[in-house]
Amino acid sequence: MKRAIAALFIVLIISFSGLAPAVARVKAPPCATPLASYKGVPARSNEDYPYDSCDGPSAYGLKYQCVEYVRRFYHLIKGVETREGMPGRGWDGNADTYFKTAGEKGLDALKNGGPAPPLPDDIVTFKGGTHGHVGIITAVTDDHIEFIEQNFSSSGTGVLAYNPRTHRVADRHVRGGRLTVEGWLRPQTH
Repeated sequence: MKRAIAALFIVLIISFSGLAPAVARVKAPPCATPLASYKGVPARSNEDYPYDSCDGPSAYGLKYQCVEYVRRFYHLIKGVETREGMPGRGWDGNADTYFKTAGEKGLDALKNGGPAPPLPDDIVTFKGGTHGHVGIITAVTDDHIEFIEQNFSSSGTGVLAYNPRTHRVADRHVRGGRLTVEGWLRPQTH
């Protein structure tokens, strides 16, 4: 116990004295830089604006936020009306509201670990962090899912472990925190 306290004390002294090596922070690509693309819809850099936009509003919400990509993808590829101010279903709200408001958007909410597996083009929803997170599933394999996203990773993509027997996708551990996969959303079939 004394050794652990002594080691902690030494780390604190080094940290506060400026002797600790500087941690290099990776600078995000410039605003609107394409990071990845799925079915011709590019995910773009939002620079270092986690709660705002580096380029203002768009027809799909704040440019280069995660929900803006999902709304843009679903409008352009799926033909679902997701634009701001259009009559019909409301696609507004932060990512942390998407799973519980899926029905209002004309989507089925399929719980992580439930009876339905994720499929390409589904919206993967995460809870946690300040406002949750969403992305579009691009591939499902025997051991992982792949997805495209904005305003989160420097590559515009993510990969999470997946168990096809239980239909469970692993949580995402990032920056000392965790985002829990709530499930996936897809257009209603009835």
